[in-house]
Amino acid sequence: MEPVGGRLSSAGWHEKVFARSTNVMPAITTFNKLLPSDAAHAGVADPTLAAMTEEELTWNSRQVSGHSSKEVRRGSVRPQDIAEFTSQLAIMTRSGIDVASALGSLASQCQRPALAQVLRRTHELVLAGSTLSEALAEQTHVFGHSFVATVAAGEASGKMAEVLRQLAQIRQTEMRSSRAMRSMMTYPILLMTVSSSVVVALVLFVLPRFAEVFSQYELVLPAITQMLISLADELRGRWWLWAPMLVSMIAGLAVWRKTDHGRRCLDVLWMHTPIIDRVCRTHAVGRTCQLLGLMLESGVPLLDSLRLTRQAVSSSLYKSLLAESEEAVINGRSLASAWQSTEIIPQSAREMMITAEATGNLGEVSRLLGEFYDEEAQTRMRQLVGLLEPIITVGMGVIVACVVLAVMLPVFDLSTLSQGGH
Repeated sequence: MEPVGGRLSSAGWHEKVFARSTNVMPAITTFNKLLPSDAAHAGVADPTLAAMTEEELTWNSRQVSGHSSKEVRRGSVRPQDIAEFTSQLAIMTRSGIDVASALGSLASQCQRPALAQVLRRTHELVLAGSTLSEALAEQTHVFGHSFVATVAAGEASGKMAEVLRQLAQIRQTEMRSSRAMRSMMTYPILLMTVSSSVVVALVLFVLPRFAEVFSQYELVLPAITQMLISLADELRGRWWLWAPMLVSMIAGLAVWRKTDHGRRCLDVLWMHTPIIDRVCRTHAVGRTCQLLGLMLESGVPLLDSLRLTRQAVSSSLYKSLLAESEEAVINGRSLASAWQSTEIIPQSAREMMITAEATGNLGEVSRLLGEFYDEEAQTRMRQLVGLLEPIITVGMGVIVACVVLAVMLPVFDLSTLSQGGH
């Protein structure tokens, strides 16, 4: 079955991707359950898909009768390494080099031990007769489910080089955005760190020394000075209580942040905090639309594209939205039914996505929206940092000034008293 209009039907997806070999890994067989029937893709409810659990809808890479891939720990391969590998593989395949030779060359030249081990295993599987997507399916803990599914769609549609190029472009865009955000946040964080250190040093070490001097004279200390001296005495006198309490609080917040409830609360906070919400929403919309558009344009069926995008995004709010979208498609409704009332997608983006779905151009529109909102997110991030820098500078300056004032006011009173005595 050939692609129709650049897309594959679900039957074609099954036939071209998963019926090539009878001895593929169990992870590929498990992924068969991910794929909807033609009826489900057309908007008719599929009771089989509706009854599946989340575990059944996930590639089970643990079932793989693998070898060295299990030795590579999750997270040991950096996203930057994956982006560079994808970009190099895209260039080599576009140049006419076959996949096996390209993998062998990249594996032999790779300077990262963890990635080199993954590439060698992938190369061995391709030489043994597996397709690239089948070989990558054993490494889903490294590449991710959406990456492997998109490669499989590129193989089935005959657009492997183009799909790899788009994957590399998305990965590189994500890395550039991440580096840009870290770079823009470096100065505000450094400023807050230095200012906070100065304040702590003044309160805990400088002010107590002056307090000893003030105690020798009958001075009425200002309220701010008395408050800071009491705070310093409490912290220095019972550090054994406050230090473990602070460490426990930080550890508790870190653990809570990793729970479902914690992640959702933080996502709601970021998405509804004035000023910050514009940056967070724009960034999340850009990533979601880019992933969805890439998979749809590569030929991945709509239901599977929604599910794989849900697994790839980090925001719990967008995961919930994509889960509602899956349910709508399975039950025969359109994306519009799930997207019309949501507040986390800008209204203009909702209208364009709904129109694109009605005209059958959802993949291209999603990709273009993703590119637009990704650039918009970087612009808004620069504006936010430009706004935060003077606010942080003024705020920390006021705090330091208050501490210095608490020290200097009694000194002025002491100087006045000394001059009166003479």
